[in-house]
Amino acid sequence: MDIGKSFNFVFEDKKGLEKVLIGGVLMFVPILGSILLLGYGIQLVRNVRNHDPEPLPEWDDWGKKIAEGFKLFIVYFLWSLPLIILSLLILIPMALGGNSDTGSAIASIFALCFGCFTLIYAIVMWLATPSITIKFAETGEFADGLKFGEILSFTKEHLGQILVVAIVSWLVYLLAGLLGSLLCLIGLFFTMFWASLVQYHMIGQIGLETAKPERPLETLSATEPAAELPESAETESDNE
Repeated sequence: MDIGKSFNFVFEDKKGLEKVLIGGVLMFVPILGSILLLGYGIQLVRNVRNHDPEPLPEWDDWGKKIAEGFKLFIVYFLWSLPLIILSLLILIPMALGGNSDTGSAIASIFALCFGCFTLIYAIVMWLATPSITIKFAETGEFADGLKFGEILSFTKEHLGQILVVAIVSWLVYLLAGLLGSLLCLIGLFFTMFWASLVQYHMIGQIGLETAKPERPLETLSATEPAAELPESAETESDNE
């Protein structure tokens, strides 16, 4: 994974500053802006996965960005449902228990039991989020973001890279927060948007390693095996 590339690719784009400014402004827009930015991030992941030399998307086709962003939002929500249910199983007994000793004891048992499951599932979902994004970005189809078995398997196979993305992203957001605070807090929206682009680019790099784009025969190097050539080409070569 090229972490340096994730930091620099925005500045290598001729319209990188303009795109960041637009994204920063959209962060001021509640709900719709967040969904649109989510769709923008999906397209960035897809561009990196497809080895686009200029992966930073244009701010066009807003309808598609909103549609894909909304679908991925629903996917994230459905993945979060077990977490929501587990949290309710902790809070409801505590609310119904009142001040009685028996109620408090029951509430404590529920909190202990379901609290462990809640923590475990929260960690699993946190680690699976990059995989969910990659799988959804491959096709933009709602169902692909809900292939739980494939996504969990993908997360397990690429756990090391996902942990790197998590740690670097945390540091980037911390840096973006500090820089944004120095820019009278308004700059926080723009630096945080840049930080999200860094994170999406790293996620896209994980997807790039698993992608198998087709290439025409003329692009094959001389060191690649002859098995890549059509069988008819090998026969003609032997006859010569």
